[in-house]
Amino acid sequence: MSILQRTLRTFVLAAAAMAGQLGFADSGYHPFSEPVDFDPDWQLFAPMQLQDVEDLTARQRAPHGLYLTYDRVYTGMSRPENRGDTYVMDSTWGNRWDFGWMNRRESGWSFSYQNVNGPNVYNGYEQLRLNGFTDSEVEDDADPPFFRPTVFDNDPYTLERTYNVLQSVNVGNYTSFEANKTWRLEPYRYGGMLEPLIGLRYVKFVDTARNDNYRTFLATDILDPTTIIGEAEVYTNDLVWSRNDMILGQLGFRYFRKIRRWNLSSDFKVFAGHTFQSQEITRLVTTTLYEEDPAIGDEPLFDGDHTGTSFASRKNNETPVGFDLRTEGSFNATKHIDLRVGFQLVYFGQGVWRGATLGQGNNSDTNQHLVMPGLTFGFAINR
Repeated sequence: MSILQRTLRTFVLAAAAMAGQLGFADSGYHPFSEPVDFDPDWQLFAPMQLQDVEDLTARQRAPHGLYLTYDRVYTGMSRPENRGDTYVMDSTWGNRWDFGWMNRRESGWSFSYQNVNGPNVYNGYEQLRLNGFTDSEVEDDADPPFFRPTVFDNDPYTLERTYNVLQSVNVGNYTSFEANKTWRLEPYRYGGMLEPLIGLRYVKFVDTARNDNYRTFLATDILDPTTIIGEAEVYTNDLVWSRNDMILGQLGFRYFRKIRRWNLSSDFKVFAGHTFQSQEITRLVTTTLYEEDPAIGDEPLFDGDHTGTSFASRKNNETPVGFDLRTEGSFNATKHIDLRVGFQLVYFGQGVWRGATLGQGNNSDTNQHLVMPGLTFGFAINR
C-alpha cells in the first residue's frame, strides 16, 4: 500500500469517527441546552403546516424551550366593603406578561407579571371660587345673540379660580409577580396534558380614598370678633392611602390540549400567606382670604394658608387567601406565534385593607375581600 493510499484511508477513518461522535452529540446529552432549548431555525413567522400538528403525538406537539406571552386585560374590580355596595364592579385596563421555559426532561420554570392601574372612579363637581371669573361673551353672528360663559380651569394650590371637589368611589392599583416550578405529566388518552406547579407570589394592592369639602364664611378679627375683616373660603382635601404587601405561597396546575390549529388551556392556582399592611391619612386644608364681598377677578389678601393640615399613619397584619383562575384559547397564526383570547378571575377572600375617609365608612376594616374578573387578549410565542 502506497503512502497516498494509507493517507486517504486514515482520513476516511478519522472522518467516520468524527461523524459518529457528532451524531451522538446531536441526539445525546447537551450539558448547556437549558434553558435555550428552542427550535433551531428560529423562524417565528414561518407558516403553520397542518402536518406539524396532525402527524405528531401530543408529547411531540407540546412546545419546549423558551416561551413568552402578552395579554391586554380588561377587568372589573369590586368596590370596598365599607361602602355597602361591594357587589358593584368598576372596569379598568391592565397588562400581563408570562414567560419561562420547559426543557425536554419535562420540567421548567414559569413567571408572570401583571399590573392593573385603576379603576379611578370619583363623584364630584367643579366649584367656582369667590373671585371666579364668569365673564360672558356675546356671539355677534347669532340671531338672536346669546351669551357664552367662560370659566378658568382649576388648580387647588394656586390662584386659579375653580376647585375640583371630589369623592372617591373605587380607586385602586394592583400589581402581581409570581415564580413557579412546573412539571409536565404524561399525555392523556385524547392528547390533553397536565402541568402541576408550586411557587411564590408577591402582590401589592394600594387603595385610595378621597373626600373633599368646600365652604365659605365671613372672617372676623381675632382681637375683636365683631369686626369683619373679609370673606374666607376653605378647601379641605381628605386622603387615605391603604397599602397591602402580600407574600403568598401557591400551588396549582395548567391543563392544555391542542386541536388542529387551536390550543385550549386552563390555569388554576390557590394561594395563601401574609399581608403587611400600612395606611397613611392626610388632611390638607387650604384657606384663602378676600376682602368682604370680593368682585370678579379680585386678587385674594392671602392664599395657600395650610393651617389645620394633618398627617397620620398606622400598620397592621392579615392572612389573605384566594385563587387565580384563567381559561384561554389560542389560534396558531404562524409556526411559533399564537393569537389568544381568554378569561381571568382573581379572588381574595380576605386579608385586604381598603380605607375610607370620615363620612365614607369604617376605616378600620382591615380584612376585606377583593374580586377582579376580566377578559384578556394578546399573543404568545412558542407557548
